[in-house]
Amino acid sequence: MLGRSAVSRLTRSVRMFSTTRAGAMGAVRAGVVLQRNPIVIQQATGFEAAADQYFAWLDYVSADKFPREFFFKKGSSAEAKWMELNDERACDWYFDPQNKPQRKDKKKQQTEEDEDGEKRDEIKQTVEVQPRETAADAANDMRSLERRLDRTLYLVVKDKQGAWMFPQGDVKGEELLHEAARRSLKDMCGSRMRVWTVGKGPIGHCKNNDHTTFFVKSHILAGQVIPENKEALDYKWVTREEIQSVVASEYWEAVKDMLSTV
Repeated sequence: MLGRSAVSRLTRSVRMFSTTRAGAMGAVRAGVVLQRNPIVIQQATGFEAAADQYFAWLDYVSADKFPREFFFKKGSSAEAKWMELNDERACDWYFDPQNKPQRKDKKKQQTEEDEDGEKRDEIKQTVEVQPRETAADAANDMRSLERRLDRTLYLVVKDKQGAWMFPQGDVKGEELLHEAARRSLKDMCGSRMRVWTVGKGPIGHCKNNDHTTFFVKSHILAGQVIPENKEALDYKWVTREEIQSVVASEYWEAVKDMLSTV
């Protein structure tokens, strides 16, 4: 068995390897790739839309026919009501809008008398469909998390030198990489966010002249960026393409493979 002194020396050597000791690649920094996942499904266009419609049509034509004779007595009022509802549903023809059946005139809503002789009206529940474009999209509010609901958004901040980048900072003392990343995020963006860090290991790195930044992936669960000091002058929630337009070209080449295309 290893003695206590040997274990202590081994632990120190591992810690020295994982902290900010200067070496060939300079000082080590920790950054956070903080993202907000898409909230709505992207709309299919072109070939994707045609393929979705084709496979839905295949499912429709290959589906078993509803056994009407099993559930309804032939010539009964229940069968007549079901056939009327089925004709109305057929008017919402998805596969061939040009040749869909004509909608029949709806009968006037009738009232029925219950056992006590009181009349009750038919209750219809409606679902209000909200637009995919939000008020933040219309105002081009790049600080809002309510924009581009069908895309992955990433948090970028402007540092004191005016450069846009992911939140990052130096690894201090005996900090581990993910610990330094979370602290740097809090220092630059405040403590009003609930964040889940995916793992303790980095997903990529960016090498500069005097330091190397390792990035940890995280997701925002709640809250918003509220800077509590002047570490970050500004912030944006941006898509992959928008990141390319605001960061330096060398920085983009280092981080682009860490970002989702959705």
